[in-house]
Amino acid sequence: MIRATSPLELIHDREPTLSEVKKTVREKCFQPNNKKASLFLLSGIFQFLVASIFSYTVWSLGYWMLFPIAWFVMGFVFTSLFVLGHDCAHESFTGNKKLNSLLGHILFIPTFYPYYAWKYSHAAHHQHTNELYTLANTVYFDNAWVPMTVNQYRSLKKKSPTRAFAYKITRIFIPLGSLIHNVVYHYYPSKFKTDHKSNVLFSYIILSVLGSIIAAIIYYATNSIFAICHFWFIPSLFFQFWMSLYTFLHHTSEDMSFYPKEEWNQYRGQIKSTTNYKMPRILSTLHFHIDIHIPHHLNIKIPSYMLLAAQSDLNMSKYSEDIQEEKFTWKHYFKTIKECNLWDESKNRYVRFSEI
Repeated sequence: MIRATSPLELIHDREPTLSEVKKTVREKCFQPNNKKASLFLLSGIFQFLVASIFSYTVWSLGYWMLFPIAWFVMGFVFTSLFVLGHDCAHESFTGNKKLNSLLGHILFIPTFYPYYAWKYSHAAHHQHTNELYTLANTVYFDNAWVPMTVNQYRSLKKKSPTRAFAYKITRIFIPLGSLIHNVVYHYYPSKFKTDHKSNVLFSYIILSVLGSIIAAIIYYATNSIFAICHFWFIPSLFFQFWMSLYTFLHHTSEDMSFYPKEEWNQYRGQIKSTTNYKMPRILSTLHFHIDIHIPHHLNIKIPSYMLLAAQSDLNMSKYSEDIQEEKFTWKHYFKTIKECNLWDESKNRYVRFSEI
């Protein structure tokens, strides 16, 4: 289903600019607030401590049947920490660039994301949101769930059936897609620009050193290799469920469009092609409102603790008719996975694998 053109889109050259949309949002939403940042950080630390105590209790008492619950809970909390690290990478969490970098490196450790590698890769997503691309050995294009076109997939299927099958699996089992995305786009320094490589390598070192120290502490405290898996490795895989759920649904739906470069602009990419995928209030609160995603694409300087305020302003603006919001349901989640596989440029819509 293709959404009808709104009055704001009479012609391509007259579409609103992001600067025009930003004027409808109060100025304080764009300014770091160290007090609010501290409260969010303390909340994340508290979540981590509670989850750790629960996980340790399950481990020490040998309640094997509860292990999956412990992994799920810890993976849930890893997501909360990642959201804060995400703000740090955008330099919106605090007003101090060095502090953001320090916190970001630490907050990303549980999920095995090298801070600077992710920072540069994710920045490309914001610069080219929902812009169709040509595959290349680089990270500097929108690499967050932009689908292959039908022609790209057919070509890949002829050249490399294995890679085509891998793509198909990642569009169906999206946590695997999220995990592979982390490895493919963040652990190959050759994919980054020369002036970015030193920072990327620095993040590799920090992740390796601090990660080794944490693993050693867990091992010597428990005298068990499996404990490292229990407290860290396996929960990091559960985290990929949440990571993929949010990122996939923010930019994937049957009525969402993707644009070739000549038709793409910031308003179409950041506003019209981004969805607030609203979760139950308690989940949204614990995950620091990452489900409210459009303000973040309006401007990356809006931190998580100002997303609700910014969205309130957007809802009252003349641009509200282009705001897409969807309430989370499992039915819609699985329907989206089923229907949104490949982009058919001739039909300007998603098609299933079975349709080609």
